[in-house]
Amino acid sequence: MSGIQRIQSIDRYDLDELIAKAFDEVRTAVTTHSEKSIQTYSHALRALVELRQQVAPEA
Repeated sequence: MSGIQRIQSIDRYDLDELIAKAFDEVRTAVTTHSEKSIQTYSHALRALVELRQQVAPEA
């Protein structure tokens, strides 16, 4: 077994939807020039993408 442990219990399709929603929120924040929202949603998007990388692929 490699040193990387994959997360099994998170639905990757649900996670992909959350990533898409967070991306849309970042885009909206940029459009409205909301610095706080840009920071908040950018951090959330980064965390979701990192989590997505840990979700085990379907067999």
